[in-house]
Amino acid sequence: MAFQPYSGSELIPGRVVAQQRGLLGVITESGLIQADTAGKLLHTSDPLDRPAIGDWVVCHPRFYERRGTIQAVLPRTTCFVRKEVGKRTQSQVIAANIDVAFLVMTTGADFNLSRLERYLALTRESGAKPVMVLTKADLCEDIEQVANAAQTCAPGVDLRIVSSLVGTGLSEISAYLDGHRTGVMVGSSGAGKSTLLNALMKTDHAATGAVSEYDGQGRHTTTHREMVSLPSGGLLIDTPGMRELGMVNAAEGLAAAFGEFNAEVEEIAQQCRFRDCKHEAEPGCAVRKAREDGKLDERRWNNWLKMKHEILLQEQKNPAGRRAERREQLRLNREARKAKRHD
Repeated sequence: MAFQPYSGSELIPGRVVAQQRGLLGVITESGLIQADTAGKLLHTSDPLDRPAIGDWVVCHPRFYERRGTIQAVLPRTTCFVRKEVGKRTQSQVIAANIDVAFLVMTTGADFNLSRLERYLALTRESGAKPVMVLTKADLCEDIEQVANAAQTCAPGVDLRIVSSLVGTGLSEISAYLDGHRTGVMVGSSGAGKSTLLNALMKTDHAATGAVSEYDGQGRHTTTHREMVSLPSGGLLIDTPGMRELGMVNAAEGLAAAFGEFNAEVEEIAQQCRFRDCKHEAEPGCAVRKAREDGKLDERRWNNWLKMKHEILLQEQKNPAGRRAERREQLRLNREARKAKRHD
């Protein structure tokens, strides 16, 4: 067990079940305590080392006041990460040790395939199982068309259609969390996450807000991250609506999310006039012609390129990324010099 090195001390294990500003709710064998974070973790240079909701942690408890201090974060099995909101290049952990990530999106005006692909790439990178959840199905005039569009940009990914008010699809969502598995809901404001949580819990646990009739945009209702236990036995993390979902360290996740599309592009690229074609303005570019002819989805192509460039930019801004890039360049230089000596 990961906690074994700490056994025999005053430290105890626990799991972070709530996260709001500087305080974390940690559930332990002796109950819930409010915990702060030890300075060695709080001021670490790597934000990924700091405790987040879903983490198993090591605490120094102060039971007489129902508080404690988190001293260490135990190794994670999965970790959903995005770029911190704003111009900073740091990473932010949305949830840790999750089995399933529910990518929640309304079937209304906020339905956005490019955002869905972004959620999918970060989920693939996290190691959790992605499940697309289309909410407010009772308000959609052509649910089949919306579902087909979502499935086309995410082939092979489970899709569930839900109406929290009518009760459609709730049992299917709960089934993913059988056996005390942990799930997280991610989506923009107004996507219906809080309403779905209430329906699954069969109570008004989470506050909900109306969606503007003018622009179809939702209002923030969840203001902090919280893990709840469902009647079915599973654990579910609700998160605030995400207006920004920046890509960071997600090259493998992007490749997994666009696997079939990437293979299709590579197959078409075999017909390009130049072997090193960038598929931009080069003459005889088969990929550009396929986009112009509608054989390749222009929206998906542009979104794929946008996320690739975003990941590359973050790697270049990140000092660790620059050092790794420099080491790789030095390695290539050595190999080139070695090959030249053997010529």
